[in-house]
Amino acid sequence: MSGLTLADLVQDRRSDELISLPASASVAAAVALMADREVGAVLIMNDDGLVAGIFSERDLLARVVAAGLDVKSTTLSLVMTRNVKFVSPGTSSEAALALMHLHRFRHLLVIDGPRVYGLVSMRDLVVQIITRGEGRYEAAVRSAIKA
Repeated sequence: MSGLTLADLVQDRRSDELISLPASASVAAAVALMADREVGAVLIMNDDGLVAGIFSERDLLARVVAAGLDVKSTTLSLVMTRNVKFVSPGTSSEAALALMHLHRFRHLLVIDGPRVYGLVSMRDLVVQIITRGEGRYEAAVRSAIKA
């Protein structure tokens, strides 16, 4: 299992573009983009092109809807998650999944220095482990399918 890394996952998804918005964009713009691209999160970039945060479905619910904020007038800079956890491309899929489970988030930034490799979801990791792995998880899934 340790052979599966986030670099492998990002390479598998190389046709996927990195979906991002400026911190000054409205929540409404983020929601429209997320719905159009069928994703659960977008990266928020600052004026220098660096990652300033992430905006996810969870942020929408907890920081916008629950707070009664207007999606058209609220900017992402006010409601995004700022302390984004990240890992390097060499991180194993299992380690990334464990990190996401421990910290209770569903999206993880893959970054090396200033270069952003991608944003992966918990679902991306599960699919990679099941379809490309050679360990106990896949065997359990395969045996359950046969039953």
